[in-house]
Amino acid sequence: MIEAIIFDMDGIIIDSEPLWKKAIINVMKQVGFNFTIDMCNRTKGMRVDEVIKYWKTELNADFDSNKLSKDIVEEVIYLIKKEGEAIEGLEKVLKKAKSNNLKIALASSSPSLIINVVLKKLNIIDYFDVVQSAEKEDFGKPHPGVFITTAKKLNVSPVKCLVIEDSLNGVIAGKSAKMKVVAMPEKEEKQLNKFVIADSIVNKLTEIRF
Repeated sequence: MIEAIIFDMDGIIIDSEPLWKKAIINVMKQVGFNFTIDMCNRTKGMRVDEVIKYWKTELNADFDSNKLSKDIVEEVIYLIKKEGEAIEGLEKVLKKAKSNNLKIALASSSPSLIINVVLKKLNIIDYFDVVQSAEKEDFGKPHPGVFITTAKKLNVSPVKCLVIEDSLNGVIAGKSAKMKVVAMPEKEEKQLNKFVIADSIVNKLTEIRF
C-alpha cells in the first residue's frame, strides 16, 4: 500500500522543462556553443552542476563551470518568474493525496534556490511534508540518493512510496530506490521505449491512480 507520493518538480509540478532548455541554450551561446533541444534532452533530470560537467567533458571546453552553473540558475529563475505555470491538474492531485492521508514530498534535481521560487510562485508549499533538493546529495539523478533521503525524512519505507517523474534519469532513480514510479514524459519523449521501466506511464497528472 502506498503511504507517500514523491513529486519531481520540473515538468511535473511546473512546466519548466522548456524554460530550462531555453536557459541552457541562451547561456551556452554566450560562451560560444550553439545548443539544440536534443542536446538539452541528453542531460534532462540531472543537476545543473552535473549538466555543466558533462558538457565540459563532451565539448572539451574550458569555460568556468561555477559561473556557467550560476548563470543558468539565474536565467531559469528569471524565466520561471516571467513564464512559469503549474502543470495541469496539479492542485487537484495534491488535494486528493491530502484527502487520502498520504504524505507528500518534492524531490528535485533543481537547486533549493529554484525550488523555493517555484513553491512561492505556485503557492503550494503547505501541501508538502518534505522538500528535498539533490544538490544536498553526493550524486544527482539517476542516482537514487535524493529519493532515499526523502523517504527517510518522511519516515516511510521506499517500497511504500510512489514517485512521479517526467525524465528517464528520474525514473531510473526512483526504480533504483525500490519505489513505484509513474512516468509522465514530455510529448516528444512519450514514444521512447526506455520509459517502459516505469510501473505506469500517463499523459497527465489526473490519470495517476493511488
